[in-house]
Amino acid sequence: MNPIFPRSQIIRVEQTTSTNWYLLQLSNERNLAEGTVLITGHQTQGRGQGSKSWESEPGANLTFSIILYPLSINASQQFILSKAVSLAVRDFVSQYVPNVSVKWPNDVYVGDKKIAGILIENFVIGDCLTKTIAGIGLNINQKFFLSDAPNPVSLYQLTGKIFVLEDCLQLLHEHIAIRYRMITEDAEKLNSDYLQHLYLYGTS
Repeated sequence: MNPIFPRSQIIRVEQTTSTNWYLLQLSNERNLAEGTVLITGHQTQGRGQGSKSWESEPGANLTFSIILYPLSINASQQFILSKAVSLAVRDFVSQYVPNVSVKWPNDVYVGDKKIAGILIENFVIGDCLTKTIAGIGLNINQKFFLSDAPNPVSLYQLTGKIFVLEDCLQLLHEHIAIRYRMITEDAEKLNSDYLQHLYLYGTS
């Protein structure tokens, strides 16, 4: 049990069009504890930023969404949630490989290759955030990529190792909790870390 999200749970579905969409529907039907995750083995219509799609071999990677209730954050400051989640994914990946960065706004790169995509959806009433759903696609065990995406990569391709997805999810959940807590406890460091790890930041 994550001490930052003590009542959170993991909801597993075999297949869905989009974990963000599914989790949003569940959150509209019943109260979900903060930090609750909806994960699927096969996301048929995974979305990226704008009109982009996300390729993921069924059962090989992490495709999930997490719900947060950032009630203390003003709507005008909502981008800090993207910073927190993308840094958490970066923290996880950097435990296994070097040269991990965040490509604005919140893709995660290893070198010049994309290992994770993140879709943040914030819900606002007036000036207040009511909830955030963060969808994460993280390439773990995929050996080959078939789409026309220019630069995907997986942890398997980088390390030659097969990872236990359940262990990866638990560890990544912990990283998200730590970075999420920094929003209220140490936002200055969160912002500086984002700049420090921003892809090609400061290069000409």
